[in-house]
Amino acid sequence: MKRTLKHALVIALALAVLPSAWAWGPAGHDIIAQIALYHLTPTARAGVDSILGSYKLTDYEVASWPDTIRGNKEYAELYPNNGRWHYIDFDAGLWYDESFELVLPDNDDHIVAQIPRWHKELKAGKLKGDRALDALRFLVHFVGDIHQPMHCAFRYGDMGGNTLPVNSFNGQHYAFGPEDTLDYPTSLHATWDEYLVQELMAGRNPREVARELQKGITPQQIRHWSHDDVLKWAVDSYWVARKKAYRMTNGDRFPYKWARPGIDLTRENYIDSHLPIVAEQLQKGGIRLAYLLNTAFDPDYQPAEKE
Repeated sequence: MKRTLKHALVIALALAVLPSAWAWGPAGHDIIAQIALYHLTPTARAGVDSILGSYKLTDYEVASWPDTIRGNKEYAELYPNNGRWHYIDFDAGLWYDESFELVLPDNDDHIVAQIPRWHKELKAGKLKGDRALDALRFLVHFVGDIHQPMHCAFRYGDMGGNTLPVNSFNGQHYAFGPEDTLDYPTSLHATWDEYLVQELMAGRNPREVARELQKGITPQQIRHWSHDDVLKWAVDSYWVARKKAYRMTNGDRFPYKWARPGIDLTRENYIDSHLPIVAEQLQKGGIRLAYLLNTAFDPDYQPAEKE
C-alpha cells in the first residue's frame, strides 16, 4: 500500500454521476469554519451559537451537512434542486478575447445565487428552529464550496474535473497508487477536494492547520477579501482553476484524458506548486465566511476600511 494516510471520506454518490459532488471534503470545510471563528465578533458568535445549539460550526453535521442531503428524497422536496447549489458552471475552455464573458444562468440553482440567499435569510432574523439551522449550514458550506476552484469551472464537459482521472498521487505526506482501492473514483476534482488538503495537513488535525493558516493571514488580506460580492468570488475561483488547477507545474495544460488509468501526480509535476494555492483558498474562505456571519448577526459590525 502506498497510502501514508487513510482516506476519511466515504462518498455516498459517485463523482461520475453528479457534477462537482463534493468540495474540499470534511477536513477542508472544517478548516474554513475554524478560520472564520477567529474573526467573529462576540455578538456574531452569540448569534451563531444560538442557532447551533449543541453543535459547533466546525462539526461535520454543520459544515458538511449539505453534502449529506444530496439525493435525499425528503430534502429534495424541502429544498428542490439543492444538488445544483454547490457550484457554478463557468467554461474554462472559452477563448479569451474581446468577446469573453462569464454569464450566470437564468435561474437561482447555483452557488452564486444561494450564498446571498441564505445570508439574507439569516440576517433578517426571522428563521426559527431547523430552518435557521439549515440556513446556517448552507451558508457555511457554500462559502467553502465557492473557494474550491473546480466548483467554479469546467473544461470541455469534464464536470469540474470529475471526468479527468488520476492514477496515482505521490505527495510527501499523502499518497496512493493504482493498486489501492479507494472509496470513490479518483479525479482532478477529487485532487482538490481531498488529496491536496490531506497533503497540506501532513497528518495534523483541521484545528492545527487552521491555526497555522490563520497566523499567515495579513491585515491587508483581510481588508481585501472582506466583501460580499459573491460573483467576484466565483470569478476569482474560476481564474484559479483556469490558470492554476488545470495546469501542471511547468505550465502545461492538465491532460485531456477521459480514460483510465489517467495521470500520475507527483510533487514535481503538480502537488508542491499547488499547495500554496490550496492554503490561500482556504484562508479566503474563512475570512469571507466570517465577514458574512458578522454582517448577518452583528448590526454594529464595521469591517476594516480598504486601503
